[in-house]
Amino acid sequence: MTLEAIYFIGQTVAAFAIVGSLIFVGIQSRQAGRASELATLQVMQERFDGVRRLLVADKELVDLYDRGMRDPAQLDDAELVRFRLLVFIAVEGAQASFLIKDNSAHARAQFEALDALFVQVVGTPGGRAWWSMFGQTMHPQFVAHMDAMLLNTPISRVVTKDDWIEALNSLALNKESARAPSTQ
Repeated sequence: MTLEAIYFIGQTVAAFAIVGSLIFVGIQSRQAGRASELATLQVMQERFDGVRRLLVADKELVDLYDRGMRDPAQLDDAELVRFRLLVFIAVEGAQASFLIKDNSAHARAQFEALDALFVQVVGTPGGRAWWSMFGQTMHPQFVAHMDAMLLNTPISRVVTKDDWIEALNSLALNKESARAPSTQ
C-alpha cells in the first residue's frame, strides 16, 4: 500500500467521522429542543395549577372571580383590580399556549384545550368587558384568533348552582334509564 493510498483512506475515514459527528449533533439538538419545549409546557401547566390552587383555597377570591364574571360593575375599585389581574393570568396562559402551539403536538393539544376554556371565561359579561379593555395588549396574532372566536360565540352566562343540580339530576336520570329493563 502506497503512502498516497493511506492518505486517501485517512481522508475518507475523517470525512465519515465528520458526517457522523454532524448527524449526532443534529439528533442531540433536536432532542434538546423537544426537552426545552416540554419543560416550557410543564412550567405553564404548573403555573395554571398554582392559580387554580390559589382560587380553590381562597373562598373570597372565588367569590370575587364569580361576581366579576357575572357583573364587574358590582365590584369596588380594589376588587376590580384583583379581578382584572385574575383574568389577565388566565388570558396570558392561553396566549402563551397559542404562541407555542405550532411547535409540537403537545403544545397544540394544550392550546386546543385552553382555547375552549378561554372562550367560556372571556365569553362571560365580565370576561368580555375585560377583553374589550385589555385584549389589545396581547400579541396581535392571539388577538385576531380570539376576536374571531368571540365573534362567533354568544355572550355566555356564568354557571350557577342550579345548573350543577340540573346536570347531576340529568346524569341520575340517564343512569336510571340505562338500568331499567327494556319493555318490548
